[in-house]
Amino acid sequence: MIFSKKFLILLLLILSTFVVNAEGFKKHSNSYITKVAKAQLGKRYVWGGNGRRGFDCSGFTQKVFAKNGIYIPRNSWRQAKVGKKVSKNRLRKGDLIFFNSKHHKGVNHVGIYLGHGKFIHASRFHKKIVISKFREYRRYFKWGRRLT
Repeated sequence: MIFSKKFLILLLLILSTFVVNAEGFKKHSNSYITKVAKAQLGKRYVWGGNGRRGFDCSGFTQKVFAKNGIYIPRNSWRQAKVGKKVSKNRLRKGDLIFFNSKHHKGVNHVGIYLGHGKFIHASRFHKKIVISKFREYRRYFKWGRRLT
């Protein structure tokens, strides 16, 4: 009987460790990343901003991923080199997506794909963090990166 109680206590300790680890794992899920990103909607766009007074695009993505325990570089062109490269038709919720503009050949903008043809980003044009339709930016799309 004593052996059974010790065995049960040990089993409970082992199982509780798995539950704690599973909770931590949820933090890195794509759904959690998009939830954290959406919580920033409407915050001001500030060039070079990293959250104190507002965000620029790469400051926004860096902050969202840091809140999920994933640390990425500060600049969009450096972020574009992190993780697994993903094509447009393979994008998943939580992937970073990178763009250029008619004035730049290299990466100069980043957002987070939300699925269903939408993404969230710190928009200089809108002067805040917004959700946009991917199709409106598709001609500037370079590639995606998966970090989770």
